[in-house]
Amino acid sequence: MAKSVGKNFGYNLVLTFCKYLFPLITYPYVSRVLGVNNIGICNFVDSLVNYFILFSTLGIGSYGVREIAKCRGDLERRNLVFSSLLGINFFGTILAVATLVLCTLYVPNLQAYREFLWIGLVKLVFNMFLIEWFFQGLQEFKYITVRSVAIRFLYVIGVFVFVRSSNDANYYYALTVGTTVLNALCNWTYSTKYRSFSFKNIHIKMFLAPVLIFGYYRLLTYMYSTFNVTFLGFCSGDREVGYFATATKLYTIIMGVFTAFTTVMVPRVSELLSEGDTPKLQKIANDTFQVLTVVSIPIILFCVCCSSEVITLIAGPGYEGAYLPFKIVIVLLLIIGMEQIVIQQFLMAAQSSKPIFIVSSVGAVVGISMNAMLTPRFGAVGSSISWGVSELAVLCFGLVLAKKHVGVSFNLKFFLKNLGWSLVYLPLPLALFFLVKLPFGVNLVVNGLVFFVLFLLINLKLNKNQLLGEGIVKIMGKMRNLISKG
Repeated sequence: MAKSVGKNFGYNLVLTFCKYLFPLITYPYVSRVLGVNNIGICNFVDSLVNYFILFSTLGIGSYGVREIAKCRGDLERRNLVFSSLLGINFFGTILAVATLVLCTLYVPNLQAYREFLWIGLVKLVFNMFLIEWFFQGLQEFKYITVRSVAIRFLYVIGVFVFVRSSNDANYYYALTVGTTVLNALCNWTYSTKYRSFSFKNIHIKMFLAPVLIFGYYRLLTYMYSTFNVTFLGFCSGDREVGYFATATKLYTIIMGVFTAFTTVMVPRVSELLSEGDTPKLQKIANDTFQVLTVVSIPIILFCVCCSSEVITLIAGPGYEGAYLPFKIVIVLLLIIGMEQIVIQQFLMAAQSSKPIFIVSSVGAVVGISMNAMLTPRFGAVGSSISWGVSELAVLCFGLVLAKKHVGVSFNLKFFLKNLGWSLVYLPLPLALFFLVKLPFGVNLVVNGLVFFVLFLLINLKLNKNQLLGEGIVKIMGKMRNLISKG
């Protein structure tokens, strides 16, 4: 089982790197060609379309992974689950498509985005056939990785071929939507090896309640995580959305790496919960918490110290409004990383729905309230603060509920210890900032090397992090084997 988890994590890590690395390759080009306003338009429209996708899928994504994982060896039950969940998704998609069409035609504030919204409508329709939850439940991460890397590669080529001026924003968004279309077509075709769809197998009543429960969590999570982009677009305009999108770009890439691990662990945690194996659950919690804390803190400090250089490197000049939002958002690496361990890895794998209701409700109330107070006045900065405060509130409640409902706790002493060691990172970067004015590229390289050396020194020599040490030894061993074979 450990070997299977390791392989799945490897595949999911490759997938996550490619998912965010390819856009990182294209984003410096696109941001310079399209400009901050067009970047804001594309992100605003996509966030709005994703809102309709959220309503069309409800909680099928999260619930489907859990249910398909439970019946991996039972084809009859698998077909029942697949057909029923797809049936629910079909009806949800019809309602969402009809609503989006009406909004596009009759909502005055959306008239300027009509061309983009028609493109987004295609994404909404094909999302029904994406069925990524089906392959995640089967733990077919190798297939997911190979397919996604190939399509992302085509996406990168398409961006450089078709996006040539500021007038090509519609082509850029069409290419983004195209990745969903191609993924959906591949998934639907390949899935026939593992399932069959039948209208006789559709039992909506059997699955509707849990789908709505998980959907409620996703909806309220959206209200404090992604809704801020939509709200920011309506109240502050495309430019502020462009700043916010740029500020969150690097955060999304780094966070995706940790998400790769939590995603592949959900089926394993579900099995352990059903077996009542609390010691193994606690070990998983300790290990993932340790990895997150050790890695995220130095990354946060590095990004805060070099925020202007990082944003300029990613997007070029003209994005100065993203500097402060980036400093705020990057702190969420630690907060949301801990939150993913608590909620997605444990609470959502458990059978009880009450904790999900509580944490999602808290996040929604705090997120909407903070956005209403701060975003109209402070734009991207206010949106970043609102997001951070709401995620912190969710984490605090989640920690309490994980202890109560799952029986796992998290080592506060270990966290404070690593927070104390992080002070070692600060003197040299601060000295370089205040006393020595290094050139743009040199400053990034010097700080990067300093943080990396200090990271190894602190965790291997001073703090003596056993988990990290074992991981490095394994990586070095595999590299030596590859070199000797070569």
